[in-house]
Amino acid sequence: MSEKEEFDIETLIAKFITEECNQAEIEQLENWRSQSEENEKYVADALKIFERAKFAVDEKFDSTEAWKKVSARIDTKPKGGTAFIGFWKAAAGLILIAALSYLFFQSLGLKEEFNFTSESEVQIHTLPDQTTIALNRESVSKVTYNERKNTGTIELSGEALISIPEDKKVIWQVKVEELVIEDIGTEFNVKAYPQSDEVEVSVLSGEVHIYKLGTEGINISAGEKASFNKTTGEFQVDEADRNVAAYQSKVFSYENQPLEKIVTQLSEVYQIPIFLDGDIGNCTLTVNFENEELEEVISIIAETLGLEIRQTEEGITLSGEGCF
Repeated sequence: MSEKEEFDIETLIAKFITEECNQAEIEQLENWRSQSEENEKYVADALKIFERAKFAVDEKFDSTEAWKKVSARIDTKPKGGTAFIGFWKAAAGLILIAALSYLFFQSLGLKEEFNFTSESEVQIHTLPDQTTIALNRESVSKVTYNERKNTGTIELSGEALISIPEDKKVIWQVKVEELVIEDIGTEFNVKAYPQSDEVEVSVLSGEVHIYKLGTEGINISAGEKASFNKTTGEFQVDEADRNVAAYQSKVFSYENQPLEKIVTQLSEVYQIPIFLDGDIGNCTLTVNFENEELEEVISIIAETLGLEIRQTEEGITLSGEGCF
């Protein structure tokens, strides 16, 4: 192996250990490792050094002492013209150690993790790149963000509205069990409660790519909803509910919607049971609400459809004999 080739391998190993290699570089290194047991051992030893370094990140590094230990192992006596090669190997080894140390310590502080848990209230969290996560009730999210790589992963159990800035500086992935959702647009809602047999992804603007690991998956655009059946592994694409993010915004828009569907959604968002008494579930309504109190919303519905309101400890009841 020439001196240049040896230098390239050292650099490649350093990049591989710190997860900086692209696919072509990974294949190049794998090919080199397979050529001999010595090559494989060299990479394995470098991995061990790096792993041990992780447990000593708080220790002070004495470069003078380190050089003494390394230089003591360098054979400075010429042996049949191999002195330069011996020196080059030592130098390459030092370059590897320096590269590993630099890249490892560079990564510290740049890779951030956030853990969010929402129980009885909707939570809104803003990430470093100004992406926002509106976490619905009874939802959990773990976020891993790497500023240097401009990548981020959101592991979700529950429901969240994810809004990504238009300048899109970070490539985000949402992971729900074995399902991966990649952002191509700017705003989408993911509903993935563990007890449900389906994962629902609704796109408010832009486009997303959804796939199960090892499969091609599908793309959906603004106004579309994809339902993934956990049992069959199949996708179904439908029109998205325009009020899918109402739990965060409290903005509702109904056009000829049945009252039964409307009160079900209102109950979920406001966390107050709403009951219907009488043959009124199929009464349709066209109306918009924007961040209104529930009492005001119910009053408007009752007045529009000619219904009576009764409030008890159990919740709110709308009653009537039918529709106008």
